[in-house]
Amino acid sequence: MLDFTGMGTVLRALGFLYWVLAIGAIAFAIRKGKDKRSKMLWSAVAVAAFGFLPAKALIEQYRRNAYEKEAWAYFKKLCAEKSGEKIYKTYTGVKSVLVVKPLPPATDKDHFDQFWYGDPYSAPATSVRTEAAISTLVWANGPLSPAGRGPGLDFVELVDPGTDGLVVKYYFPQDARDHVKQTVDRAVSRFGISWEDISSPNDRKYWIAGSRFRVIDLADKSVAAERIGYFIESGFGSNDGQRRPWLTSRGPNTTCPEVHTYSDRWFLLKVLNPHVETSNGK
Repeated sequence: MLDFTGMGTVLRALGFLYWVLAIGAIAFAIRKGKDKRSKMLWSAVAVAAFGFLPAKALIEQYRRNAYEKEAWAYFKKLCAEKSGEKIYKTYTGVKSVLVVKPLPPATDKDHFDQFWYGDPYSAPATSVRTEAAISTLVWANGPLSPAGRGPGLDFVELVDPGTDGLVVKYYFPQDARDHVKQTVDRAVSRFGISWEDISSPNDRKYWIAGSRFRVIDLADKSVAAERIGYFIESGFGSNDGQRRPWLTSRGPNTTCPEVHTYSDRWFLLKVLNPHVETSNGK
């Protein structure tokens, strides 16, 4: 890695100076000792004094390496045993969904909080996470898969927390480059979606976040499908280089199933197919 700050050179120089002083101290102790016993005693004092910091650093590095190895093993176990998609029922002709449980907004403080239970797996930890996630579901001409394009939902509904039960309707007008919002009196969707952080304290001990995304049939409150995912913060809370832990390392290599911009969209459209007009949904 290139070092544009010059700090690497400075640190190497300081390290070299440290060892020069250590060797000099040992040589001085040997030279000035009055007899063999005193030479050995003062040499031991010099070695102990200058060896403390390197020994402490080695112990700390060993502990970090052991912790990281344990964390990755725990992450892989969760991925193998708990992560994945489960589809219990599918529907066709579905035009919309209601967001039953939105993603909580993230503050800058949340980016550094190991125990922020805000589901950093499902979407980047920003202040407009739910709206950004909704826009990927209603983009009618957006990517349906990496290899093709296809229709999405006509609109997504969300109960506005700042009003007395009013609903915000998100949709893309024809040929629009961005979604628009419209306030309506009530929701009309038969199906709902929810995002939920399912992390345990032991998960967060290793900087791992668990997530559940559900598709719900609101007619009978049954779960039509769910996706369980996990995200490991690969820097384990490091803020070196002004990195923000929960925001920086989220990607295909640190998540299972691998997350992409349209992961929830692709999963949702496996369950609620908008292509065929039927009476199964709105």
